[in-house]
Amino acid sequence: MAYKIELHCHTSPVSGCSNLRGAELVRLYAEAGFSAINIADHFTSGFFREQDFTDYFYGYHAAVREGEKRGVKVYLGAEFRFNGSNNDYLLFGVDKEFLFKAKEMFDSTHEQFHNFCKENGVLLYQAHPFRDGMTRTEPAFIDGIEGYNMHPHHHSRNELSLQFAEENGLPIISGSDAHEKHMVGRGGIIADVLPNDSKGLRDLILSGDFELYHEGECV
Repeated sequence: MAYKIELHCHTSPVSGCSNLRGAELVRLYAEAGFSAINIADHFTSGFFREQDFTDYFYGYHAAVREGEKRGVKVYLGAEFRFNGSNNDYLLFGVDKEFLFKAKEMFDSTHEQFHNFCKENGVLLYQAHPFRDGMTRTEPAFIDGIEGYNMHPHHHSRNELSLQFAEENGLPIISGSDAHEKHMVGRGGIIADVLPNDSKGLRDLILSGDFELYHEGECV
């Protein structure tokens, strides 16, 4: 059996740019035929200046509860952003303990943060690296890139991401970057195994034993 897995989606109100609550997000992905989703809410210093650490998991927990009802696995992820940068980084294999420490790393260097991720068994993938305002991270300090970002309202220049990955020997993933109903299920991966948890999803991504899924034209 093949399982369709979303690697990049956001919940409201944790990600202020999202219009989808956790339970609704799961319902929409279940209806779209997905077996699992990875919640990658924005993880920034600005969020923690205004809210408690536990607030970050509001959308994730709501999604987990709905996922248990609908048979959809829900994984904890994050989309990390350094202070003073527009770049975004998808984290795979995180847990609450890791994220509690990561909220003190917003002023670190790319090398320091990548080493921190490696020490904790977390994969660091740059999201949509050719979108306007983004800069490419030194390949030595990331584990891969989002080759297909299927957000329909940004010019992510996926063709350049794929070229960059090939030139630098970087693994690629695909994600919808879903914030609204019409954005659900446009990207992801298809695998023969369904990971039990976030660590299992990390292991699947690390293995490369999956097919990339992307719906519509690359932008």
